[in-house]
Amino acid sequence: MAKIPFSLKELKKSYSLLYQNSQKLPTGNAQRLLLLYSVECGLKALWLKQAGRQIFNETDIKNTGHDLNEIIKILKIGAIYLPPNFNLPDLNGIKRRGYTIADLHQAWRYGGQLDAPPINDAVAEEKLDKLWLQLNKELTK
Repeated sequence: MAKIPFSLKELKKSYSLLYQNSQKLPTGNAQRLLLLYSVECGLKALWLKQAGRQIFNETDIKNTGHDLNEIIKILKIGAIYLPPNFNLPDLNGIKRRGYTIADLHQAWRYGGQLDAPPINDAVAEEKLDKLWLQLNKELTK
């Protein structure tokens, strides 16, 4: 996990640019990954905004990691949560079950396809889109 501090301005810019670029790609892992990272930047920007701070520092990074649901809970921004767990199809007899939302970026980065139940790629993307819209309202207030 990166330990580099980032400013509120940088996080907001990345939130916006990652989303814009995700919308230019065909539906798939690359597009979903950019959307996921956009939402993560938006959540961390909102974290700073609510705290009245300008720098997301190493302590914040240690407290949040990639668990977007934990950040949503801390921010108290509503009822849109991502499913807490996901599965991938078995791989040569190896069961790949019960991964947490904090691992979703790895699944999509390495070409995995979510295996429903509990959630598939399209549902995860839909949840991320709804969360992005909610964040957009919060960050533009």
